[in-house]
Amino acid sequence: MLVEYTPPHELEMSNLKRNGQLRWAPSYLRNRGQMTRGQKQALREWWPAYGITYRHDEVIDLDQHFDSDGPLVIEIGFGMGDHLVHLAASLPGHRILGIEVHRPGLAAATQKIHDRELKNVRIMRGDARLILTDHLAGRIADAVIIQFPDPWPKESDAHRRLVQPGMVDIIAERLKPQGELLIVTDVETYAAHSADVMNGLSGWKPLEHSKYHDQRVLTAYERKAIDEGRSITELSYQLLA
Repeated sequence: MLVEYTPPHELEMSNLKRNGQLRWAPSYLRNRGQMTRGQKQALREWWPAYGITYRHDEVIDLDQHFDSDGPLVIEIGFGMGDHLVHLAASLPGHRILGIEVHRPGLAAATQKIHDRELKNVRIMRGDARLILTDHLAGRIADAVIIQFPDPWPKESDAHRRLVQPGMVDIIAERLKPQGELLIVTDVETYAAHSADVMNGLSGWKPLEHSKYHDQRVLTAYERKAIDEGRSITELSYQLLA
């Protein structure tokens, strides 16, 4: 498949503004970390093979980017890509789509995907809610995974947390019936917040654990959290038919 190359500095995200106003408060800091020379090279070399570039008004047909029609799992905020890559390697019959904002993570993921010679994973750069709203359509996903989202601990910033009723409603529109939502956090207040959000929404059933629990891998971030004494909370839900 021929993929048009887009230079790393042009991998801009779709505009969150409409008529000059933000459609919602972003759940992430715009800039986080500087890219190393190696990361820049990895992104330049491997983005054409694994990245999905899109126009601001384009709805993506994922069938054009994957070689199979297996179950689709979307991971939102995959960081440096360790879990994303492990998930793709563990589930070769699945299609894995990662969404991330920050370029260092995109670069690290592309290199790891290439090193493992994985064919079933693709990545997109952008605001996850915007991508799910404007650039993907239909009930296409079997699962959505959100791991260690920015906690925004101050009450004044609580509206910026990724897990909000509006975001969960958008996820529900992209999930197939019986699809799963897995939320993982190392922040107790965020776990409580997420549980409150999910308990306040109809159409979801809590699960003891997600079917994708066994594919989770201990990332460097999670290992650090455990070493620092923070407990890891997994919240799993199934979308009712």
